[in-house]
Amino acid sequence: MYVSSATQSIALHVEDPFYLRGLLPQSRTLHDPEYNFAAKWTLHNTRVLRNLGYEVPSPIRCGYLWPGRFQPYEHQIEMAEFWTLNKRGFNLSDPGTMKTNSALWAADYLMKLGEIKKVLICAPLSTLETVWLQDIFDTLMHRRAVVVHGSRDQRKKALSGSFDFYILNHDGVKIAEINKIIRSDKDISVVIIDEGDEFRNAQSEKYKALAAMLRPDMRLWWQTGTPCPNDPTDAWAQAKLVNPTGVPKYFGQFKRDTMMQITPFKWVPRRGANSLAYEVMQPAIRFRKQDCITLPPVVTTRRQAQLTAAQRKAFDTMKEEMYLEDVKNQLNGGMITAVNAADRITKLRQILCGCVKDPDSDTYMTIDHAPRVQVLMDCIARANAKVIVIVPFKGIIKSLAKEIAKQYSVGVLNGDVSPGQRRKTIQDFKSGADPHVLLCHPKVMSHGLNLTEADTTIFYAPIFSNAQFQQVIERFNRAGQKNHMTLVRIGAHPLEWDYYDKTDVATKNQYDMLQLYRKYIA
Repeated sequence: MYVSSATQSIALHVEDPFYLRGLLPQSRTLHDPEYNFAAKWTLHNTRVLRNLGYEVPSPIRCGYLWPGRFQPYEHQIEMAEFWTLNKRGFNLSDPGTMKTNSALWAADYLMKLGEIKKVLICAPLSTLETVWLQDIFDTLMHRRAVVVHGSRDQRKKALSGSFDFYILNHDGVKIAEINKIIRSDKDISVVIIDEGDEFRNAQSEKYKALAAMLRPDMRLWWQTGTPCPNDPTDAWAQAKLVNPTGVPKYFGQFKRDTMMQITPFKWVPRRGANSLAYEVMQPAIRFRKQDCITLPPVVTTRRQAQLTAAQRKAFDTMKEEMYLEDVKNQLNGGMITAVNAADRITKLRQILCGCVKDPDSDTYMTIDHAPRVQVLMDCIARANAKVIVIVPFKGIIKSLAKEIAKQYSVGVLNGDVSPGQRRKTIQDFKSGADPHVLLCHPKVMSHGLNLTEADTTIFYAPIFSNAQFQQVIERFNRAGQKNHMTLVRIGAHPLEWDYYDKTDVATKNQYDMLQLYRKYIA
């Protein structure tokens, strides 16, 4: 095969050149021993040839200037090429492989050709402005974009405007009026789902709303670096939207294909289940970060904190109360469930952190936790650059912010911080001297952000989600990082170290939570 950027043409050897002449416009036969057929290198001709088995590259490689501040990596060009050739599909590349820009370049190219008019981007709330809107500005300054967020009237006004890109948060699809406007707008012909694993539960209201919003004629570009964060069955709902004919009709069948039940409460993946999950998530493209980006190493360390007398007393008292309540429930024929176990373990974890939520209000009661704070401050002091601190409980974030502020400038990112203030805090962290420390709840931090200004990420306490953990550490372990990175885990009790260990395993279920509960309480 020979492709010419200068003449925008393709030359290749085919079995029946006269048959192809009837399929492809602007084509002809050649009298050449190596090539017997030539055609104009257009997107239409490329798709036809690829459907016939000829691996012709997308013409985006010859007719596109790749606008923006940064030149694309080769793997980004391949990602963009994939989107130009597939109406629906998955980009399953690792977090940090710059999927966002690739999708934007592909959309811009198709707009230039007149194949599409408008694009809807559906992404986590924390990334609407700090990731997508900013990347559109940096990459496609000639395009117009708007964030579809706020009140119903604000969202409707945004959707009624003349923009190329509309950026909506995941939960925004649940607003019936907004959902209907999007579905009825025939000019919105591409939907980009960012962090698509958020829609892995087909029974959720969010999933059903998205399914109702998508028209059959829409292109659907599904992006997630963690397609199966818990079990191989996570693939089913996502594949059902992208490629419904490539997956079993019913979830139960797919679960039996990929999982086996070993106890009444525990299912485990079958051998080869992950491969089967990948097979149904097609067509797909995937790049591993280590194969396309060279980054400094990440060193993981553990720091043991000591419990205060007040923490030990509160922990033991809480355990005793839980045990007595379990005995009483068992005498009455009841049993502990995974949900109850998770709730009770959360209370114990709060004690270990030093701040417990009042069950009758939204206030938090502080328990002396000075040794743990001292370990945190020592870790911050050892960092060579800025620091990210991940804290799973909102109450302790407030307490820690006061302590850290005594020595360092600190910014807070959690659900209480408005999107505007959140955006300013992130921008200050990236471009200014302050804040030196970013104190974050993992749900706000888990997607899209590029925070390579930090060389240290500290988990003040463990989180249970492997997918969330992987997303968090990708905030500083991505392109642009020049420093050696340190990942620190702080713990003060065996329960927390077990929690960390279970976080490292991608496949977890409710049975794991019951195991932890029985080990430390029952």
